[in-house]
Amino acid sequence: WKTIAPDLGPLFDSFMDWNQTAYMGTGRVRAKTWVQDGAVLMGDAAHGMNPHASQGRMQAMVDAVTLAAVIEGCRRTGNWSASALKTFETQRRPQVTMLQRLADEEVFFWNTGNPLLEMLRDRVFSTMDKNPRLQYQVLTATAGLRTTSPFGWIDRFQAAGLLPDPRAHHIPNHGQPA
Repeated sequence: WKTIAPDLGPLFDSFMDWNQTAYMGTGRVRAKTWVQDGAVLMGDAAHGMNPHASQGRMQAMVDAVTLAAVIEGCRRTGNWSASALKTFETQRRPQVTMLQRLADEEVFFWNTGNPLLEMLRDRVFSTMDKNPRLQYQVLTATAGLRTTSPFGWIDRFQAAGLLPDPRAHHIPNHGQPA
Protein backbone atom coordinates (compact mmCIF):
# COMPACT_ATOMS: atom_id res chain seq x y z
CA TRP A 1 0.00 0.00 0.00
CA LYS A 2 2.88 2.36 0.69
CA THR A 3 3.95 1.99 -2.93
CA ILE A 4 0.49 3.03 -4.11
CA ALA A 5 0.02 5.86 -1.59
CA PRO A 6 3.38 6.84 -0.02
CA ASP A 7 1.79 9.76 1.86
CA LEU A 8 -0.22 7.23 3.85
CA GLY A 9 2.91 5.31 4.92
CA PRO A 10 2.81 6.53 8.54
CA LEU A 11 -0.83 5.48 8.81
CA PHE A 12 -0.07 1.99 7.49
CA ASP A 13 2.97 1.71 9.79
CA SER A 14 0.74 2.44 12.80
CA PHE A 15 -1.46 -0.63 12.24
CA MET A 16 -0.71 -3.32 14.79
CA ASP A 17 -3.47 -5.79 13.93
CA TRP A 18 -6.63 -6.18 11.87
CA ASN A 19 -8.82 -5.14 14.81
CA GLN A 20 -7.81 -1.56 14.00
CA THR A 21 -9.63 -1.78 10.69
CA ALA A 22 -13.29 -1.87 9.86
CA TYR A 23 -15.22 -3.77 7.25
CA MET A 24 -18.34 -2.34 5.72
CA GLY A 25 -20.22 -4.96 3.80
CA THR A 26 -22.04 -4.01 0.66
CA GLY A 27 -25.19 -5.39 -0.77
CA ARG A 28 -27.93 -4.94 -3.27
CA VAL A 29 -31.61 -4.14 -3.27
CA ARG A 30 -34.02 -6.04 -5.47
CA ALA A 31 -37.47 -4.65 -4.89
CA LYS A 32 -40.19 -7.06 -5.98
CA THR A 33 -41.88 -4.27 -7.90
CA TRP A 34 -40.87 -0.68 -8.49
CA VAL A 35 -44.34 0.74 -9.09
CA GLN A 36 -47.71 1.06 -7.37
CA ASP A 37 -50.67 3.24 -8.24
CA GLY A 38 -49.31 6.80 -8.20
CA ALA A 39 -45.86 5.86 -6.86
CA VAL A 40 -42.50 4.77 -8.25
CA LEU A 41 -39.28 3.58 -6.63
CA MET A 42 -36.11 4.49 -8.47
CA GLY A 43 -32.35 4.48 -7.92
CA ASP A 44 -31.05 2.67 -4.85
CA ALA A 45 -34.55 2.41 -3.38
CA ALA A 46 -35.52 0.10 -6.25
CA HIS A 47 -32.24 -1.51 -7.22
CA GLY A 48 -29.24 -0.64 -5.07
CA MET A 49 -26.16 -2.56 -6.16
CA ASN A 50 -22.70 -3.37 -4.92
CA PRO A 51 -20.45 -0.41 -5.74
CA HIS A 52 -17.99 -2.54 -7.69
CA ALA A 53 -19.72 -1.81 -10.99
CA SER A 54 -19.64 1.93 -10.19
CA GLN A 55 -23.21 2.23 -11.30
CA GLY A 56 -25.38 3.58 -8.50
CA ARG A 57 -25.46 7.23 -9.50
CA MET A 58 -25.50 6.48 -13.23
CA GLN A 59 -28.45 4.12 -12.89
CA ALA A 60 -30.39 6.69 -10.87
CA MET A 61 -29.81 9.21 -13.67
CA VAL A 62 -30.94 6.71 -16.32
CA ASP A 63 -33.99 6.01 -14.15
CA ALA A 64 -34.79 9.73 -14.05
CA VAL A 65 -34.54 10.13 -17.82
CA THR A 66 -36.59 7.00 -18.48
CA LEU A 67 -39.18 7.90 -15.86
CA ALA A 68 -39.55 11.44 -17.22
CA ALA A 69 -40.95 10.07 -20.47
CA VAL A 70 -43.32 7.74 -18.61
CA ILE A 71 -44.50 10.55 -16.33
CA GLU A 72 -45.18 12.75 -19.36
CA GLY A 73 -47.44 10.03 -20.78
CA CYS A 74 -49.22 9.60 -17.44
CA ARG A 75 -49.72 13.36 -17.12
CA ARG A 76 -51.10 13.58 -20.64
CA THR A 77 -53.63 10.77 -20.08
CA GLY A 78 -54.28 11.38 -16.38
CA ASN A 79 -53.52 7.70 -15.79
CA TRP A 80 -51.15 7.17 -12.85
CA SER A 81 -52.01 3.50 -12.34
CA ALA A 82 -49.38 0.87 -11.64
CA SER A 83 -49.98 -0.57 -15.11
CA ALA A 84 -49.24 2.82 -16.72
CA LEU A 85 -46.12 3.32 -14.60
CA LYS A 86 -44.97 -0.28 -15.18
CA THR A 87 -43.46 0.81 -18.53
CA PHE A 88 -40.63 2.37 -16.53
CA GLU A 89 -39.83 -0.87 -14.71
CA THR A 90 -40.18 -2.95 -17.87
CA GLN A 91 -37.70 -0.72 -19.70
CA ARG A 92 -35.16 -0.51 -16.89
CA ARG A 93 -35.16 -3.85 -15.07
CA PRO A 94 -33.19 -5.90 -17.67
CA GLN A 95 -30.21 -3.55 -17.62
CA VAL A 96 -30.31 -3.14 -13.85
CA THR A 97 -30.47 -6.91 -13.33
CA MET A 98 -27.45 -7.43 -15.60
CA LEU A 99 -25.45 -4.76 -13.77
CA GLN A 100 -26.37 -6.20 -10.36
CA ARG A 101 -25.13 -9.61 -11.50
CA LEU A 102 -21.93 -8.06 -12.87
CA ALA A 103 -21.35 -6.19 -9.61
CA ASP A 104 -21.98 -9.38 -7.58
CA GLU A 105 -19.39 -11.23 -9.69
CA GLU A 106 -16.91 -8.42 -9.16
CA VAL A 107 -17.48 -8.47 -5.39
CA PHE A 108 -16.92 -12.22 -5.35
CA PHE A 109 -13.53 -11.94 -7.06
CA TRP A 110 -12.32 -8.57 -5.79
CA ASN A 111 -13.03 -9.30 -2.13
CA THR A 112 -11.93 -12.92 -2.08
CA GLY A 113 -9.49 -14.29 0.43
CA ASN A 114 -8.96 -17.41 -1.69
CA PRO A 115 -5.44 -17.44 -3.21
CA LEU A 116 -6.60 -19.24 -6.36
CA LEU A 117 -9.39 -16.72 -6.98
CA GLU A 118 -6.97 -13.87 -6.21
CA MET A 119 -4.60 -15.24 -8.86
CA LEU A 120 -7.42 -15.48 -11.42
CA ARG A 121 -8.60 -11.97 -10.56
CA ASP A 122 -5.10 -10.57 -11.03
CA ARG A 123 -4.75 -12.40 -14.36
CA VAL A 124 -8.04 -10.88 -15.50
CA PHE A 125 -6.80 -7.38 -14.59
CA SER A 126 -3.57 -7.99 -16.48
CA THR A 127 -5.32 -9.45 -19.54
CA MET A 128 -8.04 -6.79 -19.62
CA ASP A 129 -5.37 -4.11 -19.62
CA LYS A 130 -4.13 -5.47 -22.97
CA ASN A 131 -7.44 -6.41 -24.59
CA PRO A 132 -9.40 -3.52 -26.14
CA ARG A 133 -12.28 -5.81 -27.15
CA LEU A 134 -12.95 -6.95 -23.59
CA GLN A 135 -12.48 -3.39 -22.31
CA TYR A 136 -15.11 -2.26 -24.81
CA GLN A 137 -17.52 -4.94 -23.63
CA VAL A 138 -17.17 -3.81 -20.01
CA LEU A 139 -17.50 -0.17 -21.06
CA THR A 140 -20.70 -0.83 -22.99
CA ALA A 141 -22.16 -2.61 -19.95
CA THR A 142 -21.24 0.07 -17.43
CA ALA A 143 -22.25 2.87 -19.84
CA GLY A 144 -25.73 1.39 -20.09
CA LEU A 145 -25.49 0.33 -23.72
CA ARG A 146 -26.36 -3.32 -23.16
CA THR A 147 -28.76 -5.44 -21.16
CA THR A 148 -26.80 -8.68 -21.45
CA SER A 149 -23.61 -9.65 -19.66
CA PRO A 150 -20.46 -8.26 -21.26
CA PHE A 151 -18.87 -11.72 -21.07
CA GLY A 152 -19.83 -15.14 -22.35
CA TRP A 153 -17.99 -18.23 -21.12
CA ILE A 154 -15.28 -18.04 -23.78
CA ASP A 155 -14.75 -14.35 -22.98
CA ARG A 156 -14.26 -15.27 -19.33
CA PHE A 157 -11.56 -17.82 -20.18
CA GLN A 158 -9.92 -15.29 -22.48
CA ALA A 159 -10.08 -12.60 -19.79
CA ALA A 160 -8.35 -14.97 -17.37
CA GLY A 161 -5.63 -15.57 -19.95
CA LEU A 162 -6.54 -19.25 -20.21
CA LEU A 163 -7.49 -19.02 -23.90
CA PRO A 164 -6.03 -16.78 -26.60
CA ASP A 165 -8.28 -14.04 -27.94
CA PRO A 166 -7.76 -13.65 -31.69
CA ARG A 167 -10.21 -10.72 -31.63
CA ALA A 168 -8.46 -8.88 -28.77
CA HIS A 169 -7.82 -5.79 -30.89
CA HIS A 170 -11.15 -5.82 -32.72
CA ILE A 171 -13.54 -3.29 -31.26
CA PRO A 172 -17.04 -3.82 -32.66
CA ASN A 173 -19.04 -1.01 -34.21
CA HIS A 174 -21.26 0.60 -31.60
CA GLY A 175 -24.66 -1.05 -31.53
CA GLN A 176 -23.43 -4.20 -33.22
CA PRO A 177 -23.01 -7.49 -31.33
CA ALA A 178 -19.52 -8.07 -29.96
